[in-house]
Amino acid sequence: MSNFWDLINIDEYWDKREQFNQDRWDISFYCKDCKIIVETNRDKPWEYIFTCKKCLWKNIVLGTYEWLKSNYRLK
Repeated sequence: MSNFWDLINIDEYWDKREQFNQDRWDISFYCKDCKIIVETNRDKPWEYIFTCKKCLWKNIVLGTYEWLKSNYRLK
């Protein structure tokens, strides 16, 4: 998986490096039932299934905070 520093060191992105937001690479979890960004549990480390700590359901979407915010119209 690429990170911020990998991208800004590519020649094509060098002039655009000031536009990149370093915080956008952090992964966040959105619970479709609670309709908010939540903390999660990962009950079985070998599986990619997350459980919302608030409602205990597994209806979780993961992505960058900026993507979740724009896709789910969060404030």
